[in-house]
Amino acid sequence: MSVVAPNLPLCCGRLTRAVWRGQVSVFRHCSRETNTAQGNISPKDILRPYKATGSTSGLSREEWLDKSKEFLKGLRECPLSELPDKYIALRRSKSRAHAPKSTHFLDYQRVRVVGGDGGDGCISFLSTFGKEFAGPDGADGGNGGHVVFKAVMGLRDLGHISSYIQGDKGEGGGNRDCHGANAKDLVIQVPLGTVFKLEGRVVANLEEEGAMFVAARGGAGGKGNVFFTTPVDQAPRVAEFGGKGESFCYEVELRTMADVGLIGFPNAGKSTLLRAISRARPKVASYPFTTLNPHVGMIHYADHHQMAVADIPGLIEGAHCNHGLGFTFLRHIERCNCLLYVIDTSQPRPWEQLEVLMYELEQYQEGLSLRPHAVVANKMDLPDAQENLEKVRTHIDLPLVPVSAKMGEQLVPLMALLRFLVDHSVTNHTGVSQTPLPT
Repeated sequence: MSVVAPNLPLCCGRLTRAVWRGQVSVFRHCSRETNTAQGNISPKDILRPYKATGSTSGLSREEWLDKSKEFLKGLRECPLSELPDKYIALRRSKSRAHAPKSTHFLDYQRVRVVGGDGGDGCISFLSTFGKEFAGPDGADGGNGGHVVFKAVMGLRDLGHISSYIQGDKGEGGGNRDCHGANAKDLVIQVPLGTVFKLEGRVVANLEEEGAMFVAARGGAGGKGNVFFTTPVDQAPRVAEFGGKGESFCYEVELRTMADVGLIGFPNAGKSTLLRAISRARPKVASYPFTTLNPHVGMIHYADHHQMAVADIPGLIEGAHCNHGLGFTFLRHIERCNCLLYVIDTSQPRPWEQLEVLMYELEQYQEGLSLRPHAVVANKMDLPDAQENLEKVRTHIDLPLVPVSAKMGEQLVPLMALLRFLVDHSVTNHTGVSQTPLPT
């Protein structure tokens, strides 16, 4: 569903407040007739230029469709008790936390990193018993601390990283040749797969555990007046200031945010679906744009595999032109290995939602919609949904699972299909064979 708000800035916060106050009263469904940006297109028209090369996973689109359809057919014919453990999602044994607010997932951060300044050198002259002018004894200052990022296991997002990071300053030099102490390096832990960009250029990619990146070096300590002693000048009255630390502004982002990303228009039921299949608690309300930041939930399977599913904020028409917060939202989709299109089956002509979504993804990045994907026909508990479902099957030649996220219906086949999507993506890169369904 898209929003038409004349004379209203497409700022997500202002738009949400306007909807809440009733200032926006005109809503229309995204359809082929009303979408002036794309013209008359269909999913086949969108993907026709890429059929020859196939998807990034190594298989052509026709091969992937055949495999997924065979999987869904076997899933319908196979009793749930005979499913392999890898396709059975475990039920949640713990209740959701009663915290007042749910934290969102942060996969992108602009960080200004400044190294620590070096300590200043000291100007001092020694005077001892019996020798009033013993000479200079001003020592050097200590070096400033570096700012270092280290990739570790156990972290999932960038929420703990501040937008401004500065290293510690080195200690200044003292008299009696007491050099200042060097400042300790500031080591900041980041998740595996963190990428650092400087002016759009990738400068570091921390893919292995323990990998480190020196983002900003600390300044050198200043020299004391002892350093400047010469045979000509035995009592120099000069010392150095400590060097300034390096300063850079990095774009820090995660290479992979989640295994599966839920994509759809506002109010398509993505947050409700994530609540139904995981213990995540994204905000759910009856007005659009309730989700402004991605939320990630974990699904646990019987073979001890954990899958991350991300609720991507809703897209609108023209997102590839940065309408609303289009680029910000589309950037999250780049970091999902698989895609799950969520459409509202209760709306008229629901298959056109998929056409608009795939068009926006292709316009933003060529081949983005070709990642392993499936379609979820949500809100099957609402009127006209069953009748629209038959029409959707005739217009969409993709793996389709009808569910009701609110009522919790048909979630078991959906979670089995999600596991198949992820395994298919991993298999095509690693060569590991799949576990077929029992016949």
